[in-house]
Amino acid sequence: MPLRVGFNATPLLSPLTGIGQYIVNLGRALAATGEVDLYSFYGHRWRHEPPAPPPATRGGDDSKRLLHIVKPFIPFKREVRHAQQQFHFGRGSRRFGLEIYHEPNYVPIGYDVPVVITVHDLSWLRYPETHPAERVRWLERSMPSALARAAAILVDSDFIRHEVLATFGLDPARVHTVHLGVSSAFRLRGRDETRAVLSALDLVHGQYVLAVGTIEPRKNIGHALAAYARLPERLRRRYPLVVAGARGWGAADLERELHALMARGEVRFLGHVPDEDLPVIYAGAGAFVFASIYEGFGLPPLEAMASGVPVLVADRGALPEVTADAAVRLDPEMPDDTSRKLGAVLDDAAMHAELARRGQRRAALFTWDTCARRTLGVYRAVEGAA
Repeated sequence: MPLRVGFNATPLLSPLTGIGQYIVNLGRALAATGEVDLYSFYGHRWRHEPPAPPPATRGGDDSKRLLHIVKPFIPFKREVRHAQQQFHFGRGSRRFGLEIYHEPNYVPIGYDVPVVITVHDLSWLRYPETHPAERVRWLERSMPSALARAAAILVDSDFIRHEVLATFGLDPARVHTVHLGVSSAFRLRGRDETRAVLSALDLVHGQYVLAVGTIEPRKNIGHALAAYARLPERLRRRYPLVVAGARGWGAADLERELHALMARGEVRFLGHVPDEDLPVIYAGAGAFVFASIYEGFGLPPLEAMASGVPVLVADRGALPEVTADAAVRLDPEMPDDTSRKLGAVLDDAAMHAELARRGQRRAALFTWDTCARRTLGVYRAVEGAA
């Protein structure tokens, strides 16, 4: 019999980030196994379906802007929201007879059934200055009890598994590494396939440097800007820097820097890119730079690799584990060195081709089907122990 699993899909009510992509892709792959009956929770309502972003509603953007303005003035907003969610979650959990609840975003809403949680990283502990203070306080209060009470804990990499075990002193048998997957949408594409999307953005296939990530301090987009600015003028003229990513916390300073470079015509800031266009923009890039100072996994470098694009990646966090020998390593505090390495990738056709080949081979090892099968194995172990 399929396992009845509750999945918290509340993060899908916001623009998709890495956690949102995890929820959608894992949910879809779990449903494809035929061994999981998924119930998705969207903050106050349930749907008997794999988690998916809700359709856009008329006037939604205006409502979100208004909420963004008033949100800082609402006292105890996180606590109030959590209490409301607990009520609706508990009622639905009992009604549907859920056997397991999977919380994909750190802190569970309720504990009526055995809970599996996913911990993507400990950036809120390692780099608290890169998060809003309220979020840090919430996680400091909530994570110890969440980890203690979870039936099983999923982590995205061995790097994070080591961090979780060393920090919280948990039983290693409860903490499971399950690598994420790369969507099949990210693949090698020729000029004809990319022309329509790139032409609309005034870009040329193979002739731009790409950086993708939420515009927030931890993603270190400023490093890519600084390294790019140090390239020889002939390379900057031929390869504009394209930055794609939704606006995150603490984005104001970086946005000012981005707009100053845009005024000089060397940088294109795309903001949030529609899901259907992003794989095309990856596939058309001449090189990809990912200088994040801390990642628990790091999907964007693998997505670029799957698209046949040479990758330069920070030598921090889980990124070396994920990319192995298929990327050029960079020090996210040394833009001069990154600039030199980027210039070499753009100038050396043989290096460019070899990196593209290695990257495609490495990315092929990470699939959402494998992620789902390993996650299902944890579910079954939890079910057997209940």
